[in-house]
Amino acid sequence: MLVPAWVIQMGLIGCLALPAIAQENMPPESVRSQNGAKVLGTVVRGNTTIIFEAAGTRGIDSNKLSMWDQFAEEHPKIASTLAYKPSLISDSSYLTKHPELASFFQAHPDISDAMQENPGNFVAIPPRPGE
Repeated sequence: MLVPAWVIQMGLIGCLALPAIAQENMPPESVRSQNGAKVLGTVVRGNTTIIFEAAGTRGIDSNKLSMWDQFAEEHPKIASTLAYKPSLISDSSYLTKHPELASFFQAHPDISDAMQENPGNFVAIPPRPGE
């Protein structure tokens, strides 16, 4: 019984591709987090390794964060809107419509600056209904 040539070719391709596919989810033993954060996974492609780490609190001012959290608890609708559209942080018409946010940012310009620079440190997008 003769085996068709395409079956042999597919078998060879599969044998060559399996090690590369397996390598994608298996980090080499030498890959460790440089800052001590938990490594969630890695992807190795050729000579490039992408390391996915758990987010840490390094570089986040906890005083600013707690002040924002207090404001967000008092104004959950504003906080939720900013979570989905952080560009509104510097939108003058949005600030005019929400004077409590404008006065908070006037009293705490450093928080406004920090939020514009990296809004992900201050707002977390909650899951939408059904997610």
